[in-house]
Amino acid sequence: MGLSMDNEEVEVKNTEKKKTPTKKTKEMLEENANKIEELKQEQVDLAAALSELDKEEKDLGEKSALKLKVTHKKYGEGQVVTQDGKYIEVKFADVVKKFVLPGCIADKFLEVDDEAVYNYYVKSNEIHKKRMNSELRIKSATFAIQRHEDAIEKLNAKYK
Repeated sequence: MGLSMDNEEVEVKNTEKKKTPTKKTKEMLEENANKIEELKQEQVDLAAALSELDKEEKDLGEKSALKLKVTHKKYGEGQVVTQDGKYIEVKFADVVKKFVLPGCIADKFLEVDDEAVYNYYVKSNEIHKKRMNSELRIKSATFAIQRHEDAIEKLNAKYK
């Protein structure tokens, strides 16, 4: 009776059990997924609002401030001498100063006599502020989505 040297395959049982997510983890995963969907919908809504603002801005038209006569509390009377996009330069008696449209007129840093011109810049400024707010909220939602995706990834990594 000698030793048998046959190659027998020995079945090795894997004693490691795959971890399953707890109820709390499942809830956290679902909560993050729901929040991502809400944020994506918010981005869609804000993009639609930006389109509306584009239409409003187009309907409002564009008025040049060039040669517009203005009054400043400190510098007195002046006239717009250049306009480069949203920037204007105003020549006062002894100095030339740069301002940003439409806020400088809408917020009355520069005052104009013509009520229609003033109302145009007030409306233009409102549109500008709404646009800036919407763009900021879209960026914020993008970062929030990334944070929730990272959280989901971390939670799922525990169970791989």
